[in-house]
Amino acid sequence: MRYLFEDYVLDTENRELRRRSDLVNIAPQVFDLLVYLLRNRERVVTKDDLIAAIWGGRIVSETALTTRVYAARMAIGGDGHRMIKTLPRKGFRFVAAVREELGHPAAPSPVVSRDVPALAGHLSGRPSIVIFPFTNLSDDSNLEFFCHGIAEDVSTELSNLRDLVLIARGSRLAANSSTRDVREVGRELGARYVLEGSIRAAGARVRVTARLIDSTTAVHLWGRHYDLRRAHGSAFPDEIAQAIVSAILSTIRHADVQRAQHLPREQLGVWEAYQRGIWHTSMSEAAQNKSARTLFQQAVALDPNFGRGYSAIAWTYMTASSAFSELSIAESCDLAEPLVRRAIALDESDTDARSRLALLSLLRGDFEGAIREADLVLSVQEGCPDAWGVKGAALVYAGRRQEGRDAIKRYFSLNPRDIARPIRRTQIASSLYLDGGYEEAAEIARQVVRHYPKHPIAYRWLAASLGQLNKVGEAQQVLQTLQTISPSSIEMYIRQRPPEYCSVEYAPMLEGLRKAGWKQ
Repeated sequence: MRYLFEDYVLDTENRELRRRSDLVNIAPQVFDLLVYLLRNRERVVTKDDLIAAIWGGRIVSETALTTRVYAARMAIGGDGHRMIKTLPRKGFRFVAAVREELGHPAAPSPVVSRDVPALAGHLSGRPSIVIFPFTNLSDDSNLEFFCHGIAEDVSTELSNLRDLVLIARGSRLAANSSTRDVREVGRELGARYVLEGSIRAAGARVRVTARLIDSTTAVHLWGRHYDLRRAHGSAFPDEIAQAIVSAILSTIRHADVQRAQHLPREQLGVWEAYQRGIWHTSMSEAAQNKSARTLFQQAVALDPNFGRGYSAIAWTYMTASSAFSELSIAESCDLAEPLVRRAIALDESDTDARSRLALLSLLRGDFEGAIREADLVLSVQEGCPDAWGVKGAALVYAGRRQEGRDAIKRYFSLNPRDIARPIRRTQIASSLYLDGGYEEAAEIARQVVRHYPKHPIAYRWLAASLGQLNKVGEAQQVLQTLQTISPSSIEMYIRQRPPEYCSVEYAPMLEGLRKAGWKQ
């Protein structure tokens, strides 16, 4: 039997899943799960049904099941969670239109047409992107393989991300895309963004160039060269595709935030309200944090099934305590946890929401639990910035400070514009302080204060570092500024014994503040 849905053909005889003419790599157990969902698409399939069918009734963890469902969704592209619906507390159902046919093993896989422009506006307005094979600018025909290979590697990396709708390119359009207006290409495919590039060889050296273009304006948003030596072997390093994906994802997020800023409030859709909320959180101020919460609440009011909105609201509660001292840690966690769990119930493959679970463990002082939760996310999506950030913070607070700094640096490399960056930078500063690196800690804290003057966390570490360096006058000015912008932060983290998650820092920090002239 062959099952045909959207661009895909699943062949049970050959145990193959194809997207158009391309073979999709899929683990045997994940393939079996997908077949079971397709065969039972007329009803809701419970978790017990899947365990009985795929594992033969053996006892398996919730994580094992969630991971296989996530992998099945990823196998059918970034739209997998649209085709495999999660019904909270009930189970799963395959909801895309399916056509069955009896096939012969030698029969060619049919190409199923798709209304791509309609897809671009689907799923609460997520941005869409198409990736074309890179152009070979050299006479070396051997590089043709690499031109297609890099595009495929980037596509594979992007297919695991939830922020983008990845548009499948037609072979005819791909062949002549370089000679056409990018705006025409975008309109025809329904893609807001286009990634293109080239490869040029000179002797043993190869230069890879990548460019991201906004198809609505033909403006080049990002571009970069990657130089390397031609290796023996048939593939370029994976790091190139990963670097391109990290760079364009960060650029697209920034572009979407800027676009949302120019829309009237009453015209905001779900995605635009969410993106404008992200902009407010990026200001790293208590008042902006409240404004962001209102926008995230607007997003979920427009679409009650928009899981990312609930996760974002939870973030504003957690930072209201940990960053701005407007709530106790216990209060913020009690408010945030049901929102995080609702986001996960709506989409079990939401790695950002699952990273928030790790953050809840961290704030409650369960460092090992936070590390386990973060590692669970990273086992599914290694490039999840939030998971690396929370893991790094947990390692720092657990006393494994160099490991923590390394994890936080990985977080920055994956998403340098993330809303948590002043918090994570300050955690690097505090870890250096605890290791006796007062000069470096002070410099990093100064940078945070310079860029985020109303974000209170860095002030106390800057003052403590200056106290250890015997720069008392400057330290007292820093403390006066902190008293002005956030007296509640002084009360919660200096005058009182601080929350459990950061109590290990308290005595060393207080020592530096006392050297700076602080009197409790």
